[in-house]
This record gives sequence, structure tokens and C-alpha cells, in this order.
Amino acid sequence: MCHQGKWTTMERGTQYPRELAVWELIYNNPDKARLPTGPDKVQCIQPMWWKSVQSAPTSYGNSLAALAWRDEERPSVEEVASQLRQYKDSISSLLQAYILAVERLSEKSKNLFEKLS
Repeated sequence: MCHQGKWTTMERGTQYPRELAVWELIYNNPDKARLPTGPDKVQCIQPMWWKSVQSAPTSYGNSLAALAWRDEERPSVEEVASQLRQYKDSISSLLQAYILAVERLSEKSKNLFEKLS
């Protein structure tokens, strides 16, 4: 069964399109000449992507909605999972930079407060 509700980790977020791809393989038209060899090779069509975005936590969903592509591009599920991992890495590095900046600002504030005292 496909995941119901919101996913909470990025690992789960990269797994969800694969689950949708399995459903796509199961219910795919058997008359098509070339079926993908596995879920990672299935083209991620817009309805699959939007289901993934809608199942994302609000903190990710708004940003992921901006990662849409034109219909003619249709990346594979593997490429979508890679984009999600890159997004996670970029968010993680931004968060670390933010924490470092806050720590530096806190230290400067502390030093300034001590000088004023």
C-alpha cells in the first residue's frame, strides 16, 4: 500500500515516489512496448509529483512545489529522489550556517554586554 498521510523524514519522502512508481508499473497499460525495468526508472509524471508534494510536511511542501518541471521533461523517479536528497543537503547546510551565525552573534552580544557592564 502507498503511504497515507504526511511523511516526516526526507528518507521517507524519497521512498514515496518509488511506491507510486510501483503502482504505476502494476497498473500500467500492458500493451506499451517498453516497460521500465524497476520503479526508479519510471517517469515521474505530474500527478505522482503532486501526490508527493501534498504528502510532504508543510515546511518542505511549499519549497518542493517550486521544483515542478514541464510535462515534456518527465524525470525518472531516481532523478526525483536525487533532487530531494540535494534539497535536503542544501537545507542542512543552510541550517548549519544559520546556527553558526547565531552562535557568533550570541558571543558578540555577550562580549558587548560584558564590556558595557
